[in-house]
Amino acid sequence: MSRLVLMFTIVSLLCAGTAALAVDWSDYAAFRHVSSLPGNGFGVDQNGDIGFGGAYHMNVPCAYTPTKGNYSVGYNSGSNDSKIRLKFEGHDTNGTAHVGLGLGNPGHGLWVAEIFVDEDWRNTVNLQWQVADESVDRPAVAIGVLDVFDQRMKKSGINGGARSWYVTATRKIEKVEDPLFVTLGIGDGRFSGPFAAVSWYPGRDLNVGFEYDGRIPTPHAAVDLYDKDNVKVDMNLSWANFDRPAVGFSFAYFH
Repeated sequence: MSRLVLMFTIVSLLCAGTAALAVDWSDYAAFRHVSSLPGNGFGVDQNGDIGFGGAYHMNVPCAYTPTKGNYSVGYNSGSNDSKIRLKFEGHDTNGTAHVGLGLGNPGHGLWVAEIFVDEDWRNTVNLQWQVADESVDRPAVAIGVLDVFDQRMKKSGINGGARSWYVTATRKIEKVEDPLFVTLGIGDGRFSGPFAAVSWYPGRDLNVGFEYDGRIPTPHAAVDLYDKDNVKVDMNLSWANFDRPAVGFSFAYFH
């Protein structure tokens, strides 16, 4: 049954995403592979803990928001062509790194992250606040802003303009055999309207997912590399718009 639900959701997202296959990659160039919002290149569970087993997307923010005691460092190397590279910037690479921490209590977490978009360590800040926890009757809900101080380029050659507001809702589907999370939301700017994502764990150490981030569709796979002594490490591989691959690593600490 879980596989049927997953396939139905993915097919629905594919249908929604096909209209976005023609894309201008210069729009919001710093946020095309991973935006370093909650659930972007790392998982977050219903209690606000970072790590494998929670909602795991790439550019769609999940509503589960990291809480006090959660810290995250991430790196993502996206390519401007079809080759996989491990670099930070260059003509053929679009790299991103982040340092983030969670604040607040479960169900009402606050995520604060500083994002670095090139080797000169030019940065920006993202925020997300969870306004409602998940219950039997409703999904978790959060609001957030990408590029709080409007520092990054909306379009190549134009300073600023990338700040984007959004609201997002996430729910764990309990009536399936394997952990499955669904996220739906809407935002302006970088998101350009509605977005959606699914995140599925077919095995303990493997996550696969698919999303439409308001502009392009992206499938991904992630593996759990290390989970011991409050330290968690995982690796992900994504394929933005079925055209440009990216590889990323996430390091999380909880106390």
